[in-house]
Amino acid sequence: MVVDLNDPDSILAWWKVWPARHDGFLDFELKVNPQFASAIREAQRRIAADPEFSAMLAVGVRAQRERQEVSQWADASIPAFQLKHREFAAAA
Repeated sequence: MVVDLNDPDSILAWWKVWPARHDGFLDFELKVNPQFASAIREAQRRIAADPEFSAMLAVGVRAQRERQEVSQWADASIPAFQLKHREFAAAA
């Protein structure tokens, strides 16, 4: 997916794909590429104002934490298929 950082609608469409990761990236982009600040801030304003977007972010952050927990289970003595099974169980 290609995101146009000059277009708040494009930013929102991109953000919805992976809110937990893309939310932090927008903060980073504000710091390193101030030329996109107005569009990014508008997208962030829309995200903050919409309860559905807030819920998407919360779910994404929770899933990201669960993936991190699963990765901590990783042990060379456990076969890969069992790790994948644990990952699916944690996501359910």
